[in-house]
Amino acid sequence: MPRKSLGKPGRPAANLERDARDLLLAAATELFAEHGVAATTFAMIAKRAGLTPAMLHYYFTNRDRLLDVVVEERLAPLIASVWTPVQAGVAPKELILGIVERLLAGIERMPWVPSTWMREVLNEGGLLRTRVLRHLPFEKIRILGEAVARGQASKTVNPNLDSGLIGFSIVGLVMLHLATVSFAAEVFARKATAAEVMSRHITGLLLDGLRPPSPARPRKTRSTRSLDTRGNKSK
Repeated sequence: MPRKSLGKPGRPAANLERDARDLLLAAATELFAEHGVAATTFAMIAKRAGLTPAMLHYYFTNRDRLLDVVVEERLAPLIASVWTPVQAGVAPKELILGIVERLLAGIERMPWVPSTWMREVLNEGGLLRTRVLRHLPFEKIRILGEAVARGQASKTVNPNLDSGLIGFSIVGLVMLHLATVSFAAEVFARKATAAEVMSRHITGLLLDGLRPPSPARPRKTRSTRSLDTRGNKSK
C-alpha cells in the first residue's frame, strides 16, 4: 500500500515526527489484521510504512509498548465513542441502534479492527486481550442490560434473552460479520455487502430477536364441532 512521503521541504520537524509515527501505527495495525500480532515483526512494519526499523524502535521501543499504544490510541477511543453516549432511561431498541451505528462508523474509519478483534481480543490467547479488557465500559454495558431487563419485565422484549449478554452479542455480531465479509462474498459468489445493507442486516437480527414470542395459537381441528366416539359430528 503506497505511503505518503515524509520528505517534503519546509515541513516542521514536529509534523514530520507525527507523520512518521502515524505511518508506523497504521502499518502495524494493517499487518496485525493480516497476519496476527505474533507473526508481525518490526521489520515488516517498517517496510510497510516505508521507514526503517530503527525509527520504529525510536517511537515505540519494543513490541509491548507498540501494543500499548495501539490499544490506547486506536482501540480505546473507538470503544469510548461507541459506548459513551449510552444513557440510562433510553429504550433498548434505541440503545442498540446507536451502538451498532457508531461501531460500524468506527470500523469504516479503521477497517483493520474486526479481524484484529476476533484474533487478538476474543481469542483466549490474544495478545491484546488483557490490554483491551482494561478499557471495557462495564457501567455502560450494565445500563444496556438493565434496559433490556426492563423491557422483559414489561413484556415488550423477548424473555428468552439473557440481558447480561446483550452487549457481548452486539459487538460479537458486528465484529464477526465485518471480519468475514470478504469470505462470505467469495463463498456465496456475490459482491461484498455494502455498509448500509450490513447495518440493516445486523440490526434486524438483533431487534427481531428482542421481540417477545407471539402467543401460541390453538390448533385448528377438522371441524368446529367435535366428533363422538362413533365418528358422528355432535350438534
